Amino acid sequence: MSSLVNPNQYGVSDLIHNGIYYDALNFSNSHDLPFYAKYCKQVRGAVLELCCGTGRLTIPLAKDGVKITGLDFTPSMLEMARNKALQAGVDVPFFQSDMRDFELNKKFDLIFIPFNSLQNTYTVNDVQSILRRVQHHLNAGGLFIFDIFNPCIELMVDRSRTPHEFRYRLPNGREVKVTETCRYDAAGQVNRVTWRQHIEGEEMATDHGLDMRCYFPLEMDALLRLCGWEIVDKFGDFNDRQFESNSSKQIFVCRPIAL
Repeated sequence: MSSLVNPNQYGVSDLIHNGIYYDALNFSNSHDLPFYAKYCKQVRGAVLELCCGTGRLTIPLAKDGVKITGLDFTPSMLEMARNKALQAGVDVPFFQSDMRDFELNKKFDLIFIPFNSLQNTYTVNDVQSILRRVQHHLNAGGLFIFDIFNPCIELMVDRSRTPHEFRYRLPNGREVKVTETCRYDAAGQVNRVTWRQHIEGEEMATDHGLDMRCYFPLEMDALLRLCGWEIVDKFGDFNDRQFESNSSKQIFVCRPIAL
């Protein structure tokens, strides 16, 4: 029987994954850094960041003495990460690979996926593949941490009716105005986000997709347990508040179930 949902219809625009634009919008964002730094220091061993992007977390963690490796799928992101690491005087191994099938021939004491990046994985099979690769790369007693949004139906409905606007600046000083709209695809459980970007000095605005798979709380709890993971803690924000209905985030601290 064929599926009614085609996962290939979902994705993220190349522009949104472009290192220059990503860095201009996100690199100064450090709200989650203390949380991940705390766990990196607790394990005291080798750390792997999946979906490391331009090194927003990787580089300050390395400067703080964490033995960290970064992995990402996007060449322009990794190019910027390597340049920033060089400028910061830290030696960070960066690898280009897909987290669904990566092989580094090394094990780690902590692996984490920050910044809602798991939500750019649209099928259960792909999430299961990621969880298997993470287990394969963890030392005994190691931890796996990731954060995702707690889906908010009200917010998605509101932004389908009233666009949200924000602005940021590129390295050349030009301002980018972004108008964000949402459309919820119930069959795929995907929030289909569109960013209409207008760059200062250009006549035409352009549309870019940022599809975010919605993983509902009980769904992700069950998926982790079925894939052999114990949920050690589940937080609702980066201040260690326990997850509850009105939490904006789902932050999982997990370890493989001992057989």
